[in-house]
This record gives sequence, structure tokens and C-alpha cells, in this order.
Amino acid sequence: MNYSLFLGVADISDLLIYLSKFLQTAGRRVLLVDASSEGFIRYNTPIATNAEGVSEYDEFDIGYAFTNFAHMRRQLDDEQHYDHVLVLCSQPDFIHIDDLNIFKQRFVAVSSERRSLEMAIGLMRLLIAGRDPKLPRIPFCRLFVQQIDSGLAEDYMEQMLSCLPVVFEESSFMIPFDEMDYMQKIVNQNSNRVSIKRISRPLRTAIQQMAGNVSELDHQQLKSYTKKLSRRNEAVWGM
Repeated sequence: MNYSLFLGVADISDLLIYLSKFLQTAGRRVLLVDASSEGFIRYNTPIATNAEGVSEYDEFDIGYAFTNFAHMRRQLDDEQHYDHVLVLCSQPDFIHIDDLNIFKQRFVAVSSERRSLEMAIGLMRLLIAGRDPKLPRIPFCRLFVQQIDSGLAEDYMEQMLSCLPVVFEESSFMIPFDEMDYMQKIVNQNSNRVSIKRISRPLRTAIQQMAGNVSELDHQQLKSYTKKLSRRNEAVWGM
């Protein structure tokens, strides 16, 4: 089972829903876990909640009622239902510092807004500050969303986190603000199927590259599944 962490308070629900659908299109069994205090995934999909806290949405699952990562992992490891588990987390008590090594990929997601930056930094400090300084630094990939051409977010984050035992990977993802992406996000919120037909090229590229990061799919396979997902019929409002 492959675990990937997306840490931060930026709303990346649309990106993770697209990524989950991409992996499902590639034949993978996917669980998208909403461990955000804001309920980003839960409230940005038209899923019907149930007592178990896991609901199906367009052939992948969304989990929203797990209390902590350790309990979730024990349950999932016993069931072995999934190939990929994507965890969106904005709660410092959901993940323990020792859990970080379990994730194949760790992303920290921020937008250009100061609130997003400050809260992501605070979250990482709470999560990592107690780590033994003798241990290797923990690698994170930076994910900048809803970006404007200011150049402030990246420099500010590195400056504020320089004292923590983390290291940022050289490559990062930069997704600019795009009105069409926002429109498609709203359409998908009210549909029982995911469409990427009208999203911007930077967002489409990021989805493809991130799918490569969290899976073993090669470049040709990634391109093939991107085309397959893009050919899906447009989502229908309220359906």
C-alpha cells in the first residue's frame, strides 16, 4: 500500500480529486483521506456520507472519519483494499512524527495568501519540532497553488522553516490561479463524475507529474492515461 501525504491548509481538494481519478483510471484502487479540519474533500464533492466514514465517488473512495493516522493504517493494512492512499492533513494531532517515514511522498501545499503560508509553517513546526536532530532531515516537495506572479511564497517558506529538520526537494509544483480551473472545480462539486476536460494546462501537467511521483507509471503510460481521462464526457450539473 502506497501512502502519500499532503500537508497544509490550502484548498487543494480539486487537485487531489483529479489525482485520485487519474490513478483509478490507471487501474489502481484509491482512497482519498480528508484529515483537514476544514473538511475540504468532504464538502467539495457530492458524496453521500455513511456511518462508516468511507464513501465511493466516481470509482474511488473518500474517507473522512478517521481519528488518527496510526488507527487508520492498522485498519487499512488489515483490509488491504487499496493500492494508493492520499492523505490531506491540516490537523497536527492526526499524524505523529514517527508516521512521516511511512509516506512514500510528502507534499506541503500553500497558496500565495499569508494565512495559508503562516498556518502551513505552524503546522510543520508542531509536527516536526520534536524530531531528534541527529536523524536525517525529512524531505518534502513544495506544492504552490493559486499562485500569482509575486515570488514571495517560496522564499518566505524556506526562510521560516530553515531551523526545522526538513529539506525541500529541488523540484516543486507551481500551479497559477486560473478562472477556468475554478469553474471546473465548481462544476465537479455538483456532479457524480470527475471531468478534467476544461482545466488549464499547468494543472493538467501537475496532475500527470504527481501521478508519476506517487506511482510506478512511466512517461508514456502517464500520457496515455491523461488522454483517456481528458476524453471523458463533461460533468453534468446536479448529476
